[in-house]
Amino acid sequence: MIELLRERTGKQHQELERVLIPSIKAANTPAAYIKLLQLFYGYYYPLEQHIAAHMDISFPGGFERRRKASLLLDDIAAISGAPATTPRCCTDIPEITDNAQALGAMYVLEGSTLGGQVICQILMRNLAAPELPKALSFFNGYGADTQSYWDTFVHYLQGYHGDETQQQKMLDAAAATFERFRLWALQQQGQ
Repeated sequence: MIELLRERTGKQHQELERVLIPSIKAANTPAAYIKLLQLFYGYYYPLEQHIAAHMDISFPGGFERRRKASLLLDDIAAISGAPATTPRCCTDIPEITDNAQALGAMYVLEGSTLGGQVICQILMRNLAAPELPKALSFFNGYGADTQSYWDTFVHYLQGYHGDETQQQKMLDAAAATFERFRLWALQQQGQ
């Protein structure tokens, strides 16, 4: 299933990266970094709410320990030196009404933890702020355990036994998660 997800969402993934990477590279001041963190929170928070409502209880370790939106608020507070106010949230998230769609959306969020390591390096090069090391918890993903978390997720997906309809729902949800994030990022950049 993982190979099919990669193959069917590759275009949407690349299109999202084309929008996000310039914003990541432009985060060279605390204010710009806060704006980047707010962009991610605005999409992750509502998406995580819908995933949690439809995640199968058999998911290894549960979904709760994989939630990351609160880390974004922690990072905003760390870089700004003040409690974070809740950023504006996206209302145009992918449809998630069952476990297959929740897994499709999770594929995108969990995959982003692997790219987070690269993002941390970019931020460390481009943003000289003494608070930055304490404001990277979101992009650090699961730290030294990031690969093992990803491997556990991939193993779970490989054992997924949904029928063709459920598999298609998973693929569609993953593609929509990339695409709606891209649209949200474009909208936020235009403000």
